[in-house]
Amino acid sequence: MRDRLKQIPPVALVILGTMLAIVLLAIFKPSAPTRDVSERHDRVRYVLAEPGAHSPSIQLFGRVQSPRAADLTAVVTANVTSIPVRAGSKVSAGQLLIQLDDTEASLARDRAKASRDEAAAQLQTTRLRYQSDRKSLALEKKLAKLSEDNLQRLQSLRGKNLVSQTQLDQAEEAKARAELSLSQRQLSVSDFENELARMEARLASAEAQLQQAELDLTRTRVEAPFDGTVTDIPVAPGERVRPGEPLLSLFADAELEVRAQIPERYLAAVRDGLGQGELAASTELEGRTLALNLKRLAGDASDARGGIDGLFEFVDGVPAAALGRPLTITLTLPARDNLIALPATALHGLNRLYVIDDDNRLRRVQADIVGEAMDRENAQLLLHAPTLEGGERIMTTQLPQAIVGLPVDPQPVPGSNADGGEGDVTEPPATPATVSGDDNHNEGRQGE
Repeated sequence: MRDRLKQIPPVALVILGTMLAIVLLAIFKPSAPTRDVSERHDRVRYVLAEPGAHSPSIQLFGRVQSPRAADLTAVVTANVTSIPVRAGSKVSAGQLLIQLDDTEASLARDRAKASRDEAAAQLQTTRLRYQSDRKSLALEKKLAKLSEDNLQRLQSLRGKNLVSQTQLDQAEEAKARAELSLSQRQLSVSDFENELARMEARLASAEAQLQQAELDLTRTRVEAPFDGTVTDIPVAPGERVRPGEPLLSLFADAELEVRAQIPERYLAAVRDGLGQGELAASTELEGRTLALNLKRLAGDASDARGGIDGLFEFVDGVPAAALGRPLTITLTLPARDNLIALPATALHGLNRLYVIDDDNRLRRVQADIVGEAMDRENAQLLLHAPTLEGGERIMTTQLPQAIVGLPVDPQPVPGSNADGGEGDVTEPPATPATVSGDDNHNEGRQGE
């Protein structure tokens, strides 16, 4: 054995000895002292759940509009002569807004009047001709009778060879001409009713054209259809306009209302409150609080996405507000029972609250947003949580890592219903107010 060890190079022996020493030290080294690692407890704030009757308020965003807004257009082809008003001007019904050149309209009126007079004269001529034809018809009948008698007499004489054949032929020709003239006169008399109707229709058409020309002449003077405010004038003096081209826009400022979309989840409560007259609404305009009244809901929901528009009217008179001005409306719904008022930080996601149990661990509770409580200094959410009976500790601190079963260090919110007057406690560190999808993932690992 010693001979074999002598055959191993010295360097290899050093390496083997070093490795053996390391192994022995690793096996027989003393163990390091251990200490228990306690769970981390996040300090959080809480309030006590107090279900009760509250009147939810919701915020709506609307715009001022008028149910009577008009876009006036040109009816005739003419040049713009004058525009005595400007955009923003207050106007009264019947006030001149735009004056168009009436030269062409006056000429058209004169032509229509001449056509009317001509049609009236033709109608009178038709009546006179009828009277003449009736008199001539009687004479034509006599002439036809005489021609027939003359022909019969000549035919009798011809049988006795007392007249020539030429005389007989001339009598027959005279009789035929008399009958032809009588037939034409009879037709003229019989057609009088039709001719009279044609002349009266022509006169009526001429009268209508004259009235249209006179109406077009009056339309060269563009007047305000109602009291209101001018919003836009797209034309200028000297500009030539044609029928259908816009001249001026205005709205009735005495009938302003506010249109705002009501979300789908609030529609049932709004309909009930509208039927019972238990809704209250207000808005802020130029530093003043103005009361509003929900008059009606829009009948067309084709353009609404996620709700239906509501039409609000001003209660104490219409203010001086520009058309299309955006407004924020606070709508108070009828009171509901079993609602809990909590700060917005208590809500995680859109429908989750966390209750702190007796072991100071978190338990998740489902809750639905009903509205806001605007009767407090700080606006709070009104939530409906049917599983809460009252007295539960609701966490109001936002914890991005909140999961079911997480241990926490609960502290009451100073001045709240959970504060027993024990003095101020250091505020927990601020955390982001939004919750990511990790919340659901972590809860899923807890078996929720």
